[in-house]
Amino acid sequence: MSDETSPTIRIEHRGIDVDEAVAFYEWVYASHDIHVGDAATEGFSWRYRAVGDDDVVMGTSMVSARRWGTINPGRQYILAWASGPGITLDTGSRTPVPMLPGVPTMYPAGREFTFDALPTTQHLIRFDGAFLEAVAAARAQTVPAPLRFEAITDPAVLQRLRTTITAVAPQLLNPALDQASRSASNVVLAEAVSDAFRAFPALDLPLLAGPATMRLAQEWMVANAHRSITITDVCAAAGVAVRSLQSSFQRHAGRSPMHFLREVRLYRVRAALSAADADITTVGEIARAWGFQHLGRFAGYYAGTFGEPPSTTLRRRPSP
Repeated sequence: MSDETSPTIRIEHRGIDVDEAVAFYEWVYASHDIHVGDAATEGFSWRYRAVGDDDVVMGTSMVSARRWGTINPGRQYILAWASGPGITLDTGSRTPVPMLPGVPTMYPAGREFTFDALPTTQHLIRFDGAFLEAVAAARAQTVPAPLRFEAITDPAVLQRLRTTITAVAPQLLNPALDQASRSASNVVLAEAVSDAFRAFPALDLPLLAGPATMRLAQEWMVANAHRSITITDVCAAAGVAVRSLQSSFQRHAGRSPMHFLREVRLYRVRAALSAADADITTVGEIARAWGFQHLGRFAGYYAGTFGEPPSTTLRRRPSP
């Protein structure tokens, strides 16, 4: 996550050399498998422009030739739309995704995937994974986790998303935009994307490691994180001895059960701070509501987990 002093990311490249284009797009896509075919018209050209920060980067890409290969999004979520037909994502799967002109599409997330693209201009918005997951969790009032997306089928929902993108794009593409304004626009855009694609944290993914008693203990702690609970309470709910549960957590998660509970509460606090109005809510109120009575230690845990003080998260959300 970025803070108020994060430098603006600005990338502008263009050229007429195919090898240069391949090298650049392999860097952008974290790939070693990008290919470029014959130019659409006489002469080859390409250009790429992107502006943003650690949370959101908005850009445009144009290549005057067919290209194909593999993309590795890593911990990013990518929203894209094309000016014309001819781009297909996840071509190696049973259900490849054709990009319709002007219709925003979420790239497959969390894994490498293949693509095939005819000459066209593509617009992209890259979201830092932790940032978008925190915003989506705040909307769903749950714990941040890898996201699942649904396709947009309602024209009205699509139009609302387009309207939001159109409204914030001039600001986010302005390299001189101050960080406070950029962060506020980032949240507005992330909320619009989360709502449009019904993004929801896939909580079952991080909570299913280990034996059944460990999974039960994790699920119980997530459901009861707002209560004052002890390791004895957790073990009673899971039906397991204290020593056995502690051993399972150390072996499968590399942490104690109460360390896991603290992480759950930190994510709950982050979701609440991201959704709160800084004019009427304080960090202390939210932290205490989730069981953190010593605010100094809480602030240290929070900064160590998310790379910023809790006050920065609270201020990031624009007041209505």
